[in-house]
This record gives sequence, C-alpha cells and structure tokens, in this order.
Amino acid sequence: MINESTPLSPELLRRFVAGELDEAENEAIMARLAEDEASLDIVDALWQEQPSQTAVHNLPDLEPDRAQQMRRQLIKQIHRADLAVHIVKMGTTGFVSVALGLLRPLLNNKNQDRKNRKRGRGND
Repeated sequence: MINESTPLSPELLRRFVAGELDEAENEAIMARLAEDEASLDIVDALWQEQPSQTAVHNLPDLEPDRAQQMRRQLIKQIHRADLAVHIVKMGTTGFVSVALGLLRPLLNNKNQDRKNRKRGRGND
C-alpha cells in the first residue's frame, strides 16, 4: 500500500509507468500526482524514455465503461486540484483584506495621536 505521508519513490513511479501496479495503487499514485509537481515531472520523463512500441502497444484495451469512468475520475481530480488552488488564493486574499481593515484604524490612530501631540506642544 502507498503511504500518503512519504514522497513517491522513483522506483515506485517506474513501476507505475511500466504498468506493474494493481488498480488501487495506480489510483493512489494518480491522486498524488495531481498534487505533486516534482513526481509528475519524473513520470513524464519516464514516459519519454520508454520505447514507442512498449508505450503504446502494450497498453491493455479498456472496456468503454471503464475508460469513461477513469476519464471522469481524472477530470474530477484535476477540477479538485484547481478548486483547491482557487480557494487558497481567495482565502489568502480575504484574510489579508480583513487583517488590513482591522489594522488600518489602529495604525491611523497612532499617527493621529502623534500629530495632535505635536500640534498641542506647539500651541503652548
């Protein structure tokens, strides 16, 4: 079984590209690849290294229903990854806006107090 807390090893990724893993392991790796850009680059390089006859001809034919199901799963994972990025960006932007909104009156009051003190001393 694939441990989610450890990085994907190059050997595991090589076995993934070679088609030596079972379906559950393949799905776990695909889910991790949606979030791990470095491992995705390694997989891409491994695919490029494979001779063309093994890269295409040795792929098993999937039943149309299974192929459609895998396509839907990949699209959902891509959308989830994109959605997560957008949520983090929106959350960060919102947090910064709120923090600035709360800090602005505090920072402006200190500046006003300093200006008033200077004016008060000059009038004495």
